[in-house]
Amino acid sequence: MGLAILRTVLVCHAVAVLTESVFAGQFLSGSDGPVKFHELTGWIVLAISFSQIVIAALLLRAEGVSLMLLFGSIFVLLAEGLQIGTGYGRFLNVHVPLGVIIFGCVTAQAVSSFLKPGSLPK
Repeated sequence: MGLAILRTVLVCHAVAVLTESVFAGQFLSGSDGPVKFHELTGWIVLAISFSQIVIAALLLRAEGVSLMLLFGSIFVLLAEGLQIGTGYGRFLNVHVPLGVIIFGCVTAQAVSSFLKPGSLPK
């Protein structure tokens, strides 16, 4: 049951980050309206990331959750915090590539949660 909750949170996290990029693309194409949704979604993504850490920590070893997922989740949370800061600071040369990296990391975490234990290289 716990692993199913973690998988759901991981998939929601990946979908939220993808949604974030859609709002960013609309904003960068010249539409001013989506910037508020981009900001709100950024804070929602950060909250999901924090809940992911809590759930992964609770399921550590009990449900087969690896320490790497927990550490990876912590690093993603830190990256998302930096992402929010660079967004407010308008540092797009950091903000845009960091968003791509975060999406890749979160997607990899979500996909790996559905693989059999031991099927990933160590």
